[in-house]
Amino acid sequence: MTDDELERIKTKKDKTIHILQFAKMSEVNMIYYEKDYYAIPDAGAEKAYELLRQSLLMEKKVAIAKTVIGTNEKLLVLYPMKDGMIVKTLFYNDEIAAVPKQVPKMKLSEQEIDMARMLIQNMTEPFDATQYQDEYQARLKEAIMKKIQGQEIVVADTGAPDNVIDLMEALKKSLEQTKDSPKRKKKAGTA
Repeated sequence: MTDDELERIKTKKDKTIHILQFAKMSEVNMIYYEKDYYAIPDAGAEKAYELLRQSLLMEKKVAIAKTVIGTNEKLLVLYPMKDGMIVKTLFYNDEIAAVPKQVPKMKLSEQEIDMARMLIQNMTEPFDATQYQDEYQARLKEAIMKKIQGQEIVVADTGAPDNVIDLMEALKKSLEQTKDSPKRKKKAGTA
């Protein structure tokens, strides 16, 4: 079937976002999230869009909706943000695979838990996506340029150990490093 023929079988409802219910965001398990898109209102729908966005923010709720994208009916979450809305497409329940293997619950000592919590506390800071880049893609581009220039591709040195045996030792080392890091010293000096 052609794209035109597929468009002809869509109803008006299929071409719009149809709200089914409202829910707390915490009630939507993150395993269902597939992709995110920006929600932009059609011309003339800006006031309804803004009314929905502000009301959802005030109520701390999201809208559960459906629409047809391509040739699939998608379940959606309309998630309000400060400057707009995000449409999060969801997997249907039958598309979620069962956990392949049950992870056994291990008995942990209080010292192990305290060390892990201290590491988490020492490494906690506001998330800033601009601090992160795709380092692999940069290495890939560099390797492609070397290959074009006839140079040999060498094994990347990660500087990381191949195998960490003792978790407690690794946690202790990480704690020492995070306590001594320049970022941490700067934070401590500004507080």
